[in-house]
Amino acid sequence: MSMDVERMLPLQYPFTPGPLGTPPPVLDWARKHHPVCPVRLPSGTQVWMISRRSDIAQVLTDPRFSRDLVYQGAPRFVGEDFTSMAGGIFNLDPPDHTRVRHVISRFYTRAEVETYRPMVERHAARLLDAMADGPNPADLVPAYAAPLPLAVSSEILRVPVEQRETYLAYFRTQTNLAVPPEEVAAATQAVIAFTSEVIEAKRREGAAEQGPIEALIQAEAAGQISEQELQGTVAYLFVTGSEPLVSPLGTGVVTLLLHGGQLKECIKDPDLWPKAVEEVLRYHHNGVLGMPRVATEDVTLHGVTMRKGDGVCTPMLGATWDPEHYRNPAKFNIHRRTDAAATFGAGPHFCLGAALTRMFLHTAYQALFARFPTLFLAVPEDDIPWELDLFFTKPAVLPVAWDPGPH
Repeated sequence: MSMDVERMLPLQYPFTPGPLGTPPPVLDWARKHHPVCPVRLPSGTQVWMISRRSDIAQVLTDPRFSRDLVYQGAPRFVGEDFTSMAGGIFNLDPPDHTRVRHVISRFYTRAEVETYRPMVERHAARLLDAMADGPNPADLVPAYAAPLPLAVSSEILRVPVEQRETYLAYFRTQTNLAVPPEEVAAATQAVIAFTSEVIEAKRREGAAEQGPIEALIQAEAAGQISEQELQGTVAYLFVTGSEPLVSPLGTGVVTLLLHGGQLKECIKDPDLWPKAVEEVLRYHHNGVLGMPRVATEDVTLHGVTMRKGDGVCTPMLGATWDPEHYRNPAKFNIHRRTDAAATFGAGPHFCLGAALTRMFLHTAYQALFARFPTLFLAVPEDDIPWELDLFFTKPAVLPVAWDPGPH
């Protein structure tokens, strides 16, 4: 494979995926042969892909690599996608990033996230009740994997689900690698307009209860953040709030069902669910290449010089499947002693929602398999269709069935 791939450099993204939601095989090839590998995005822009865990950690913590992607000519996957929105913590570097993130970080601490658990359980029970009363087999994506993150995010952000559904149509265009650049740019403008409407509605409400959006509005009124930072960070919360959780929920269920022995252990001993969640998060990531950073000066790594202005991508699957850090990474094993922290990044941009993701998946998996302990795939695993044009790795359809007898 080495010589064949070598002739094709730069690699063309998106990559051919691995089976059943696993990483594209080319990531392993790059880690071995080209740890700093040229990759051409659908937009035609060339970036560098870093694929070893230690190198990824270095880039994520090195201030010479910036997350400011709002300038003209910044590396883009297709067009002016959500990385082009100014002011959000996604696109800010310290100290601005630190200042804005501080406004909302208290809503995503481990202690605060625990207060959301009963709410997640309530929405899960509602959806599973409807699933039990519906057809068997069922498609788990519209029945559970998609609506549960949406409902949870809507309640945390204190925004009606109907508003979130409107937004999701724009977001799915923003994150589609196969649509024309002008459609991506139009969807981004629609998201900005949508975000402005949400903010203005909340300002009119003047709600006493406070969630992340209200906290940002108050911070802007107090002069702690700018109007642009308010708009961009609210948009960021919509971006990260639900759709990225659909991926590990759906993909994780597939993997758990394919490892029935380990799944039975979790059903028998629910204390194992956090370990199962950790392994799902290591084994899968909701995206492949990761969002670009930009080198602010020339940086040389493994004899390759990334020039000032070059885009640099750090696929988290490169980190969590690195055999230098995870023994036999292709083996799904909930009893590993290592955790999945690397999937959430490192440095100032370590994922704000890491604790929320862990709690959400723990609750969602446990509720699903407590209600349907006999759940099984209703089609051969190789017949499951996977989303290929989106940033996120997930099944497009997930047919499941269960023994309808009493449990």
